[in-house]
Amino acid sequence: MNWARDKIWGWPEGLAWKISSVFIMRSIRKKYGFFISSMQPKPDDRILDVGVGSHIFLGTNFLEQWYKYPEKIVALAYGEADEYSNFSQDFPKTKLIFGDGKAIPFPDNYFDIVFCNAVVEHAGKAEEQKRLIRETIRVGKKAFITTPNFWFPIDTHTLLPFVHYLPLRLRFWVYKIFGKEYFADINRLNLLTEKELLSFFPEEAKVTLIKQRFLGLVSGFIVIANKQ
Repeated sequence: MNWARDKIWGWPEGLAWKISSVFIMRSIRKKYGFFISSMQPKPDDRILDVGVGSHIFLGTNFLEQWYKYPEKIVALAYGEADEYSNFSQDFPKTKLIFGDGKAIPFPDNYFDIVFCNAVVEHAGKAEEQKRLIRETIRVGKKAFITTPNFWFPIDTHTLLPFVHYLPLRLRFWVYKIFGKEYFADINRLNLLTEKELLSFFPEEAKVTLIKQRFLGLVSGFIVIANKQ
């Protein structure tokens, strides 16, 4: 399967792209390993993937690509059907539905596992991010949720160091200068600290936090929530 870079997201060109892609894919493989070892999915488990991408590019939709039982996955997409015209061709065994991750159209505990990879940071302001997390907890018996660490010095969406530490107006101005206009919007990129992320989980969920590291620094968070 060919990897296609999504132009909208503005992934870096040239050497920066080549170097970053090696480390990002290494991180994603570890993340998938954590998913399998921590969730221990059974062949009959129903899995919801919240926030699948419309294109196959670096690290996108890796659950659908690598999981042994893709027919047990329901992929929830936020967007228009024509944007996802290739999804069923790429993943013919996976059921694709459309909806908002902050109002998931399934009853409580319908899924054995809910998977939500690198979606929280794109859900909007804090209250919307909280709604997304609580919905993933509501519809699943267990949840696997990941997001980058705000305090990691390089934002992997833009590859710009330290810029995300700046006040919003100045941050967005810099993004525009470097051709990252897409991310100059709090609804498209709102990175979280560990404290902020954990505050969004309901008290009834038993939460385990795994910290992914790069060169000794915490680059991202994996939260495993279990209601059983």
